[in-house]
Amino acid sequence: MELIFLIFTAVAMFIATNLDDLFVLMIFFSNKEFTARQIVLGQYIGVMALMAISALSYFLKLVIPANWIGLLGILPILIGLKNLKDLKSNNDISANHNTNEENKGLFSRFRNSKSSLVALVSFTNGGDNIGVYIPLFVSIGLQQILVVISVFLVMISVWCYISFNLVENSILGDKIKKYGHIILPFVLIFLGIIILIRSL
Repeated sequence: MELIFLIFTAVAMFIATNLDDLFVLMIFFSNKEFTARQIVLGQYIGVMALMAISALSYFLKLVIPANWIGLLGILPILIGLKNLKDLKSNNDISANHNTNEENKGLFSRFRNSKSSLVALVSFTNGGDNIGVYIPLFVSIGLQQILVVISVFLVMISVWCYISFNLVENSILGDKIKKYGHIILPFVLIFLGIIILIRSL
């Protein structure tokens, strides 16, 4: 009975703290520059990084100020501005993707790492979730923490599946696919601003 309650608690917590990720994932899935594999991998990295930091903070008795993670909101803004500049300059994104990575700067290489971008957005957008995860970890034991992490691993796949199918919907998906590459820079900039505001 306790296990079932814990699973339901973990599911409810994931939904409550990751609702906005559904929209963001839809934007990524609608962008032809991102493959489903890159998006799913990036989402797993981002969410599990948050869980790992929460677990380490609990076990090491560390307190990570939320505004420290919130400062990472600057990165989505910078990437969004760069992508917006590319759109306005009518640059060929696919050509940029095929450019020799060794001749690019660190920022350019990071920008073109699609999984890293998804992970970054997922991590920074959920930075304040650490304040929710740590109290839960404090109230349960190690075995229960592993159960919560397992539930989150499953829910990440569920979230990606839902987002992908919403994009594939003939009514909603067609418009998102048509304008997704245009919307993405604005979504990144907006998320970055919101993240910075929440960290104040």
